[in-house]
Amino acid sequence: MKLFSTIGSRRIPGHKNISVCRKVQTLPPESVSHVYFPLVAGNGATCDPIVKIGDKVKVGTKIAYREAMSVPLFSSVSGTVTEIKKLVNITNGRPCDHIVIENDFKNTPEKLLTPVKLDAPREHLIEAIKEAGILGMGGAGFPTWFKYHTAKDIHTVLINAVECEPYLTTDYCAMRDSASDIVSGARYLVRAAGADKAIIALKKGRVEAYEALVAASEEHPEVTIQLVPDKYPMGWEGTLIYEVFKARYDKLPSEVGVVVNNAQTAVAVHKALAKGEVITSRLITVSGNAVVNPGNIVVPIGTLAEDVLKQFEIRKDLEYYLLPGGPMTSKSARNATFALQVVHGGLTLLEKVKFRTVPCLRCGDCTTNCPVGLQPVEIKLAFEARDMVRLAKLETARCVDCGLCSYVCPSKIEVSDIVSKAKTLLRVMPPAGK
Repeated sequence: MKLFSTIGSRRIPGHKNISVCRKVQTLPPESVSHVYFPLVAGNGATCDPIVKIGDKVKVGTKIAYREAMSVPLFSSVSGTVTEIKKLVNITNGRPCDHIVIENDFKNTPEKLLTPVKLDAPREHLIEAIKEAGILGMGGAGFPTWFKYHTAKDIHTVLINAVECEPYLTTDYCAMRDSASDIVSGARYLVRAAGADKAIIALKKGRVEAYEALVAASEEHPEVTIQLVPDKYPMGWEGTLIYEVFKARYDKLPSEVGVVVNNAQTAVAVHKALAKGEVITSRLITVSGNAVVNPGNIVVPIGTLAEDVLKQFEIRKDLEYYLLPGGPMTSKSARNATFALQVVHGGLTLLEKVKFRTVPCLRCGDCTTNCPVGLQPVEIKLAFEARDMVRLAKLETARCVDCGLCSYVCPSKIEVSDIVSKAKTLLRVMPPAGK
């Protein structure tokens, strides 16, 4: 439970106009000679390859399977499996084996999955979502089917289209250009949850997206569109659920009768259940003040970040950080030789700026703005003292890594990085009796 009543959100510059106003492009097929698929998920769960070196694959061929929560992986190109190669998996920052597929540029499609009608039994819908290997596309990557398999007493499916991270605009483009797909996916998810309705939530000011969603949902009364304040981190489900339902929960949104999915996850559900298509590509944003021509681009899953960046003009007059996501929650990558996965919504390139850190002022801004109601400065002190009992009492594990504590710190202390390390330490070395 929360320790304090806090503001829990803050208006921060979005820098979204620089990418959303440009036409969505598609990565030229000839620029992707190979694609790479990690055999370890971001949470450490291993995947077993079901293809071997020399095998021919098509677009949509199942190439690996994750036993934990039953998640299949699919090839995004047609071609040949050439090797198993170690690369850094950017979702957890560790090297692991990757399946490497050489593109034959024929784009030969695999047989589609069997579409499922909207009025099919709930268990059939959930099984179809499972078979399609759909993961949360907002960044967490949690298997979508499992949320619905365990769901009980759900009254609303909440489609999170807030996209509160600065620079990222893929959800905006999806709402603007594929509103009917989002609404269709939301309707499937309502049926899968046994819910009464779906609410698609997006920030105020997203005029084109809002109008497109309203038009697409006009004949579907079970789907409503709701505008929420343009604050950060409105996209965190705890903040969003409180804004929409004025309800709080302890561990999972299902405790208050809600299941949350990202807008592009809803698109993926529509494509899988209505059309039989699996996820083989996704839309990402390439933006930041080091990018001359920011924009949104559709890329095959498994494409190296360096192959994507070649399509953009990067400033050569400054050093920059490469972030596999938005600037608030991502950690800088050492280089661009990592594979883009289903969970990645963008590449943000920001000029390197050095800040002069001064001792903590004890101003309390980090606590005041924490959306979870934690005391980041106290967690910092407990971490430095390696006081595991104190870290546990401060509910360190509840941190959602939003980065707001670092953003507001007048002393320029990397508070969120320290809290993240404290979470890891607490997980590895829990206090006695925990």
